[in-house]
Amino acid sequence: MHNIDDVETEETLTCLRITVHHPLHEIKNVFQLIHFNKREKHMVEDPLKVGRDTKSCHISLYDLRVSRVQFSIQAFRHFNSSKLFFEIKNLSKKGKLIVNNTELEHLNKVELPKKALVRFAEFQLLVEKEDGESTESFDTFFELARTPPCQEILCAPSMSPIPETGILINACTVPQQCSLQTPVEMEECELK
Repeated sequence: MHNIDDVETEETLTCLRITVHHPLHEIKNVFQLIHFNKREKHMVEDPLKVGRDTKSCHISLYDLRVSRVQFSIQAFRHFNSSKLFFEIKNLSKKGKLIVNNTELEHLNKVELPKKALVRFAEFQLLVEKEDGESTESFDTFFELARTPPCQEILCAPSMSPIPETGILINACTVPQQCSLQTPVEMEECELK
C-alpha cells in the first residue's frame, strides 16, 4: 500500500468539450473515426489537427468536402497566467472557417472564447472550454448533437415580437437560417 503522503497531487486537466453536427451524419457516417463520450488526453505542444487525412490529423472526418487538414487548435498561455487558452487556425486553402462571427481564410487564426461555434462545409462544432490546472496536457471530449448547435447558440435567444401582433417568435426556426452563413447573415439572424 502507498502512503497517501507520498502520492503526487493530481492536477485537473483543461477539457475541450466538442459537440459535433452534420445534417447527414447517419447516412454518410462522417464521424465514424471519432471516439464519442470518452476523454482523450493531448500534449499542449502538439496542435490538435482536424481534417480528412487520418495520418496527420488527430480528429478525422470522413467527408470529401473536408480538406486533408481543415484546421488546428493550439494551446498557449498568456504572459503571467497559469491557465491554458486555445487558438484556432484555418489550414484549408480552399474552404473558409467561421468561428462565431469571424470568417477565417487560409492561415488566419483567432483565440477561441470559452464557447465557440465553428463551422465549415456542412459541419458545425460547438467547442466549450472547461478550465483545469495542468499546463502540460489537456483533454478532448466529443459528443454528437442531434440538432445543429447554431440553433442553441445563435438562434434560440433571438425571440422578438412582431410589431403588428406583439407575438413572440423565434427568428431562426427556419433550418436554412442556421446552415453555413456568412457573418453578415449570422448578425441578421441575431438581430431578428
